[in-house]
Amino acid sequence: MNRRLTINIATAKQTAGWQPAVQGAAILIALCLGALSSVAQKPATQTKKQACADLTAQNDMNRCAADEYKKADAELNKVYQQLLPKLEGEHKEKLKVAQRAWLAFRDAHCEFEAFSFEGGSMQPLMRDSCLEAVTRERTKQLRGALQEAAK
Repeated sequence: MNRRLTINIATAKQTAGWQPAVQGAAILIALCLGALSSVAQKPATQTKKQACADLTAQNDMNRCAADEYKKADAELNKVYQQLLPKLEGEHKEKLKVAQRAWLAFRDAHCEFEAFSFEGGSMQPLMRDSCLEAVTRERTKQLRGALQEAAK
C-alpha cells in the first residue's frame, strides 16, 4: 500500500504539535539536499545513496534507508571487532562500557528524532536515516581510535 504524508500547514498550526512537523519536514529536506550534494560529487558512478534518493514510493524509500542502516551497522561492528584486540585490560572494558552506552543513546536519540512522524509512513525512513548517520559517525570515531591503538 502506498501512502503519502501531507502536511496542511493551516491545520497543523491549529494543533499543539505543528512545530515538530515543520522541523521534521526541514530535516527531510536537509537529508535530501545532502544526498543530492553527494550525487553531484560522484557523477560517474551511481551509488546506493543516489539510488535511494531517486526512489519515489515511500515503502521503497523506507526499505532503502533500512538497508543503508544495516550496512552502516555491519561496518561499525567490523571496526569495533578490529579495535577490541588492540586494547588491553581496563582500556578494553572502558570501550565496551562506552559502546553499550552509545548504542542506548543512538537508539533513543533516533526514536526521538522520528517521533515527529509517529504513525506516519515516513517514520521508518526518518528513524533509519538517523540510525545510519549516527552509526557512520561512531564508525569514524572508532576508526580514529583504531589508528591511535596501532601506533
